[in-house]
Amino acid sequence: MKLFNSSNALVMGAALALAIPSGVAHAAAGSPTAALAQDDVAAKQRAATEKLLGSLERQTGTIPIQAAKADLVLGDKYYFVGPEQSRTILVDIWRNPPASANGVLGMVFPKGKSFVDDTWSAVITFESTGYVSDDDAKTIDYNEMLADMRASDEAQAPDIRAQGYPAGILQRWAQQPTYDGGKHSLVWARDIKFDDMPEDSLNYDIRLLGREGVLSMNILASMSQLDEVREAAKTFASVGTFRTGARYADYNAATDKKAEYGLAGLVAAGGAAAVAKKVGLLAILAKFGKFIFIGIVALFAMFRNAIGGLFGRKPPLEASEWEAPETGSENVGDDPKNS
Repeated sequence: MKLFNSSNALVMGAALALAIPSGVAHAAAGSPTAALAQDDVAAKQRAATEKLLGSLERQTGTIPIQAAKADLVLGDKYYFVGPEQSRTILVDIWRNPPASANGVLGMVFPKGKSFVDDTWSAVITFESTGYVSDDDAKTIDYNEMLADMRASDEAQAPDIRAQGYPAGILQRWAQQPTYDGGKHSLVWARDIKFDDMPEDSLNYDIRLLGREGVLSMNILASMSQLDEVREAAKTFASVGTFRTGARYADYNAATDKKAEYGLAGLVAAGGAAAVAKKVGLLAILAKFGKFIFIGIVALFAMFRNAIGGLFGRKPPLEASEWEAPETGSENVGDDPKNS
């Protein structure tokens, strides 16, 4: 996740970015009053960027993630930014809706890079869904799942485009889901093609399973960055450790909450709602609500506006002007996912 140049606009991430309908953007640029408002937004964005660059707290070494009862052992190759500064990046600088930063525990960047560079970053969240069984690890047909997810994307694309949003179609696994039973880590990556985007988007997902839920690290980049991000994903699949009592092996079937889905559900929840339903994710769909529709199914690039605001081109819209589409959300619940 980052501020992108015009040739490298990408998706923001699962349940983190919403799109600006083209009609809203056109209307916003159509009057002198709107132009002045946009200039003001760009000035605020630039000021927030300069302020944060001067005060960015880059944490290295072992990073405690208290909400997950876990630690990230990053060493000095990557650095961690805490939740408050992550919210500033996501909302004040990248101009995402305020709710997009809810539940974000921090962000990780490669050493020597920041949120203004053409680089990738990982967003850290924790879902207290309960213990996710890995009993289905050896029986999942990921080729069939890929076909179902792509078909679902294609079926929903006309409705998404009709609302002024570019449609995203899953092309292939950039990395087929791989589960490490010893580390209880699940890693996969998707190649997603969005309308009118010059380059496909790369969405890397790392999930670390614990006794009480799942620690998630979502990396968003471009397909041209696949090799670099693949190496980072390998590292991230190993850097997270749950503390004693919160480890996967500490699960007590007699007393602990258990999720209503397995590994297939974790992957399907990062894809289309129709596929998630197919593998029995009614509970998680109800929680995700419309964000699984727009935040996961219809993620697409909008940072062209953000980078334009910082460098004198068309500035971004205010976060208050963002609105998720209603069509289709009734199929997946009413409450938005705010994490």
